[in-house]
Amino acid sequence: MATISKQNAIEMKKILHKIFLILIGIVLIGKISNWFLNYSDETNQILNAGMFTLIGIAYLVGGFVWNKKLINIIFLVCGIYLIAMNFIGDFGLKSIIGIVCILTPMLIARFSTDETDEKELAEN
Repeated sequence: MATISKQNAIEMKKILHKIFLILIGIVLIGKISNWFLNYSDETNQILNAGMFTLIGIAYLVGGFVWNKKLINIIFLVCGIYLIAMNFIGDFGLKSIIGIVCILTPMLIARFSTDETDEKELAEN
């Protein structure tokens, strides 16, 4: 019984990963096609909200992979901010904090040890 539910969980992860990649592809195609088709401001806002939401979701999920609490918290806070910034009004530091929240987890992932890769490989 436990092996069936574990197998279902693995299949669900694969399906969710495919859906996530498809959504990223749609946003990417939308952003590139905007260069040629010059979408309206509303469409650009929707594409930007989708883009930052997907990045935030990726950071939220990535926050649970790390073994260190501080890195988990940084990923989770950055992911939550990137999602929430789509729904809060403009203020002076909004874009600066957004840039920091995009770059910080990427830099942590780039310069950290490979212990997360080993952990993921062990699980699969």
